[in-house]
Amino acid sequence: MAVAAAVGLAGMLLAVPSLQLAMKGAGSIYLLWLGWQIAGRGAPNLAGARARPSSFAAGVWMLWHNPKAWAMTTGAAASFAALADGPARLGALLGLAFGLSATLSLSLWCGVGLLFGRLLRTDRQWQALNVVLGILLALTLIPLWL
Repeated sequence: MAVAAAVGLAGMLLAVPSLQLAMKGAGSIYLLWLGWQIAGRGAPNLAGARARPSSFAAGVWMLWHNPKAWAMTTGAAASFAALADGPARLGALLGLAFGLSATLSLSLWCGVGLLFGRLLRTDRQWQALNVVLGILLALTLIPLWL
């Protein structure tokens, strides 16, 4: 995804500023909707916890259809294009940066999720946490528009 963004999508977004604004607007609307969905949730449904996990291929397929990932990757490619002397190098740089960031953030996310799973007992506690997480997601849009 980083290579695809570095090869052409970032250049296209830089060349057509209205497309970048439209993508930013659509991504913002999606993130606000997602924050609203998160804020309205209660305790996690653990009945499906023993369900069979998705395959690796299904995970890769889902990644390519994730609008948040495309918005982040193309935005990063457009923003950091000057750091590399070509699309392949930019793609490798972004892939390394995203890979390290994902490893660290997912490890933290899983650890905190386990902690919350052990600490939060009532539906009301889960609802409060989800409202806070939904608001935090919405607040991530502020730097995007400043």
